Amino acid sequence: MKEFILNNAEAQQVDRYAIDTLKIPGVELMQLAGSYVSMKAKKILKHVPGSHVDIFCGTGNNGGDGFVAAQQLSEWGATVNIWLVGVPEKIVGDALHFYGKCVNKRIKIISIAGQKELPAAKQIAESDLIIDALLGTGFKGEVRGIIRELIELINVSKRPVISVDIPSGVSGDTAQTGGVAVQATRTVTMGFLKRGLMFQPGKRLAGNIVLADLKYPIQSFKILEHETYLIDRHIVRNLIPVIFDDTYKHQQGKVLIFAGSPGMTGAAYLASQAALRSGAGLVINAVPAGLNPIMEIKTIETLTLPLPESKTGTFCLNSLHAAGERIKWSDVIVFGPGVSSNAELRDFGIALLQTVIKPAIVDADGLCVFHDNLDLIHKIDDLIITPHLGEFAKLSGYKIADIKANIIDIAREFVLKYPCTLVLKGAPTIVVSPAGEVGVNSSGNPGLATGGTGDVLTGLIAGLRAQKMTSFDAAISAVFIHGLAGDLGRNNFGVRGLIAGDLLNYIPGILKEYEKVQ
Repeated sequence: MKEFILNNAEAQQVDRYAIDTLKIPGVELMQLAGSYVSMKAKKILKHVPGSHVDIFCGTGNNGGDGFVAAQQLSEWGATVNIWLVGVPEKIVGDALHFYGKCVNKRIKIISIAGQKELPAAKQIAESDLIIDALLGTGFKGEVRGIIRELIELINVSKRPVISVDIPSGVSGDTAQTGGVAVQATRTVTMGFLKRGLMFQPGKRLAGNIVLADLKYPIQSFKILEHETYLIDRHIVRNLIPVIFDDTYKHQQGKVLIFAGSPGMTGAAYLASQAALRSGAGLVINAVPAGLNPIMEIKTIETLTLPLPESKTGTFCLNSLHAAGERIKWSDVIVFGPGVSSNAELRDFGIALLQTVIKPAIVDADGLCVFHDNLDLIHKIDDLIITPHLGEFAKLSGYKIADIKANIIDIAREFVLKYPCTLVLKGAPTIVVSPAGEVGVNSSGNPGLATGGTGDVLTGLIAGLRAQKMTSFDAAISAVFIHGLAGDLGRNNFGVRGLIAGDLLNYIPGILKEYEKVQ
């Protein structure tokens, strides 16, 4: 089953459907959720009897999960203090049921209504474990007053912290904080992943994220208008196509890459090598004629296609006619890696994309063809674009800060208006289908923040697309494999030492794991 990623409204939809339509009692869901918290607490404590646990609870459902954990840890022999922000009279529903159990078990409960009830910093620093069940995913705005002071106390305690569902102070929708937020050691999130845990700074504040399986039936997620889910090994494993034992190079896919300009031959090389390493049968590097001698030396397995060039050594309209036969020959067209940017190059790119009826991938400098010209996207039947945040901001007209704060909705809105497969590169990268389906990548690390890694990704997408995968499937598979290659490379070279060319050495081994031959 996919690991779905939901915003607050979607989470409420799924919860209400499970409780109201599927008739799953809310008290059962809360019992299961709190039990996951206590089990993870047990793992951190190692020896529960005699340990001291401080649990900070709000009066809502997040606090209810904390009450369940308090009851179980107390039964296992821990000394538990519940610090309740607010008065018991505000606790309702399922949370009230478990609050009552804690009262009956005579677990120590301290209601915090003002400054005088706040615990002393020394007292919290002596705790073996802190459980944060204060605010939950629905928080928005600024953290103020008593809760702000409690979060600051938790953070300065330097004790292990488990946050329930999401660190208090982090928005479940945006991953942004309200000025201050709990720095958790581990976050136990309930039933499905939350957007606020996938992006920064929420992801960093969450520590190690554990997904608690609340046994939601798959039909609970069918009510969502658009799916958003994690791209992981299980997703990719089911997408990589079978290779038949009687295949041949033309059947494995033919990729034509328009790349390079003076000083930027490396982009063409990296993209073509990645396409080959992904399994494409034939790859041609189409380059401005002046670069061809360099490419002939740099490449062995790829073909080269020298094309007429502008006075500045870039593609121009004359390049298009000369490439006509190879365009017909190809299964996938790539335009953009290292092509530079000028008026003649832009004219070439627009003419190319208006001419071809093949799947097209546009990356890097090639994205200039869409600047103030987004309607061009409507003229391309099968398009993949791969901007980073800065490039996407220029395309979409949004500020980078606004994109970061609402990346999934903005990216989805863009593709529903301008149909394409969008690979929005970042930490993490997201992939959006023309129908609005979103995959959020789970692989990768800061070592990928170096020149040329985007060219490798583009080549990977092209090679997989040429093997008759859909554009969306090729994109999400390539994004995951690319990130995983970075993770393997980090193990050998570290974050600072990893370079784009290193990724090429790890791609075959990753694909081998998914290889199916018939």
